[in-house]
Amino acid sequence: MIDSKTGERITVALHEKYGPYIRVATYADAAALEDVFDDHFFVLYWTKSPEDIAGDGGHEYYFGGAADPVRVQTILDSISFDGNQ
Repeated sequence: MIDSKTGERITVALHEKYGPYIRVATYADAAALEDVFDDHFFVLYWTKSPEDIAGDGGHEYYFGGAADPVRVQTILDSISFDGNQ
């Protein structure tokens, strides 16, 4: 998946306490991503809205310490820019 604001590929990072997570810069991307996560992949996640991206409706998505970061990245890479898989 490509972030529509930054134009960059969304990649999985690792938080030392909460495991794999990603950052999405806009509300439109976040809403489309949540639809795909919820309706197609049944991915469990929780969100946080850091100040530096909250103005555009951006979120961080956390997947928990048991989540496989490679699998999360594979799912992200299968999602096209418009939010469809």
